[in-house]
Amino acid sequence: MSWMRVSLTVNQIEEDSTLKELEDQFENFFMVAEGPSDMAIFSDNEYTEDVISIYFTPGCKRDCENLITFYNGEECEPPDIEKVFLFAGNDDALDLLS
Repeated sequence: MSWMRVSLTVNQIEEDSTLKELEDQFENFFMVAEGPSDMAIFSDNEYTEDVISIYFTPGCKRDCENLITFYNGEECEPPDIEKVFLFAGNDDALDLLS
């Protein structure tokens, strides 16, 4: 399974509350799945060209596929541990970062 990335604009985050909605939906899936150790989302530390990326661990695939698709997620490489922070999910997923 691969990492997935959802990119959100500043407008989506600050005016449309898209990031909060995504977080709430993820947390519901996470709780229903009983908090697997490989299920988490990470966020960029900083905006790049008015966009921030949210990274879904490979463990999210089975429970969050529809959520990732809804937000136009795409496959990506694991993010750099120095450039992201744990946004939601299991702390153990930090071990999956490069």
